[in-house]
Amino acid sequence: MNKEIWMKPKLSSNIGGEALIEGVMMRGQDRMAISIRKASGEIYTETKPYVAISKRHKFLGLPFIRGAVSMLESMIVGVKVLMDSAEHVDLYEDEKESKFDLWMQKKLGPNYFTYMLYGSVVIALVFGIGLFMLLPNLIADFFSFNKKTASGAFYANIIEGAIRVVLFVGYVFLVSKNKEIKRVFQYHGAEHKTLYAYENMEELTVENVRKHTTLHPRCGTTFIFIVILISIIVFAFAGWHSKIVNMLIRLALLPVIAGVSYELFKLAAKSNSKIVRIASMPGLMLQKITTQEPDDSMLEVAIASLKAVLAPASIPVSENEKAVEEPKLQVQSEVSGTSA
Repeated sequence: MNKEIWMKPKLSSNIGGEALIEGVMMRGQDRMAISIRKASGEIYTETKPYVAISKRHKFLGLPFIRGAVSMLESMIVGVKVLMDSAEHVDLYEDEKESKFDLWMQKKLGPNYFTYMLYGSVVIALVFGIGLFMLLPNLIADFFSFNKKTASGAFYANIIEGAIRVVLFVGYVFLVSKNKEIKRVFQYHGAEHKTLYAYENMEELTVENVRKHTTLHPRCGTTFIFIVILISIIVFAFAGWHSKIVNMLIRLALLPVIAGVSYELFKLAAKSNSKIVRIASMPGLMLQKITTQEPDDSMLEVAIASLKAVLAPASIPVSENEKAVEEPKLQVQSEVSGTSA
């Protein structure tokens, strides 16, 4: 494991980001920026005001509450910037709108895109809960040992957790084989490398950024893995009931698990304890899949995005980049310093 991961940065930073389709999103305390490599080769950079809802509402920012709020918020913002990146990279410029799209626009009116955005978040949430939370429980229920005893229920929950880990890692591994997803993972690596250079107070150049590792302790991949591990522990003491009751218990405990996981994730990011390092290893190992070594053109995009967050958005960060100030999207994800 690269020693750089455990080194204390010269500059403490809460800046984080997300890999996009042919681009990178970075976010700071009060703004976010997306930089996209367009088909023409130009880097398009756009900045927006961006403040976390947990920072705008005191109650939502309380410990153990902010985790669940931020997790849901990150999904909404993540889908939005991914859709924005697809639009700016000109993936669909030659495609005509389908009959379904035209019908939806007619039915939903000018708010068509907003409804589709939140609909995508709901679908992603349902898919995630169904595949990684409920399906493992249904599979574990087929094991024939007595689950009515305390020890039987405990073992059933452990088996369920093991199935959940296998499904999650398998899913990540399979999607990583897709050519386009692999490029997203390369941009993910570029995002991490750029943050390392910034946190070490180095000039943001391709040469300086290239030398850093793609694995980062504040990555959203690590956070998700922490959520899975905490869910195993919590569910292990929840007993074993009928299929419906089991599902209801797991859904009810999701906000609790997210809240606890978030606080542990924040604490781990500030700790140099050997125990914390050992606990962080599974998430870091998973990053060997979700981050790939980027090329120099990808590093340029990540650097452009970070510079746009650090500098006034009206100032272009290089000759071939276009910076645009657009005052919209008033929320900020706080789930992770970097994204999976």
